[in-house]
Amino acid sequence: MSELTFYDEIQQSPINLVSAALRFSQAIAYLELNVDMYLELLDGLADLALKSVNITDQSRTNAEGLSDFLFGQLGFRGNTADYEDPRNSYLNDVLDRRLGIPISLSVIYIHLARKAGLSAEGVGLPGHFIVKIKDFEGDFYVDPFNQGRILSLEECAQLVTASTGYRGPIQEEWLEPAAPAVILTRMLNNLRNIYLQRQEWEHALKVIEHTSLLQPDMVELVRDRAIIYHQEGKLRQAVQNYERYLKLAPDAPDAPAIQTHLRAAGQRLARLN
Repeated sequence: MSELTFYDEIQQSPINLVSAALRFSQAIAYLELNVDMYLELLDGLADLALKSVNITDQSRTNAEGLSDFLFGQLGFRGNTADYEDPRNSYLNDVLDRRLGIPISLSVIYIHLARKAGLSAEGVGLPGHFIVKIKDFEGDFYVDPFNQGRILSLEECAQLVTASTGYRGPIQEEWLEPAAPAVILTRMLNNLRNIYLQRQEWEHALKVIEHTSLLQPDMVELVRDRAIIYHQEGKLRQAVQNYERYLKLAPDAPDAPAIQTHLRAAGQRLARLN
């Protein structure tokens, strides 16, 4: 088994998206995870896809065939019943259960699509993640969360409306390919929000530490560290991080609430000294 860490993975150029995602799974929630085994599983699925899909010179036909293989034959699907289950964001669990959310299913789809010769990229629409297939006859979009169906631009806009309530025209920048570091950050942010809501502080802190490797200037991570330390009774660290957050983001909408938390943590700390 290789000994690479998540940090090692994100130093690569280009970043191997599936390998990096499996590394954070290993570091955060599955300490004994055999990353190499799941990489071999993914490559095995890609080999099966190539045998099952009648590869032609038509990208759209190939994408439809890949969707049929992955979602029709293998039964991968979006977890509509329990969208907030953290397992939906860990590729090993998505592969084991064949359940995921838009971004994790898209990562798997992209890996297989590229093995099949398709020019596939992730696209982070507001509130929903899809796949863009570049083609000389015209780019098109795939929604792995909904059985890999092909989307028109109008349907992409409808996804944004359904997820966010936004009803204006679709913005061209939303359709730009997302870099691997951006995709990994979005996956980790999903986990961070889930673990904070569940008050699973240990997991949340691990997620924050991994996110900070990708986004060292993300001020929300400083705030969330402070909240976690406060909840765990690590008051000195909480005060330090509250103060740092307020220094970095004095005009943030939540600054008054954070000042209240800072006073409470400082008062408790003073009583202990």
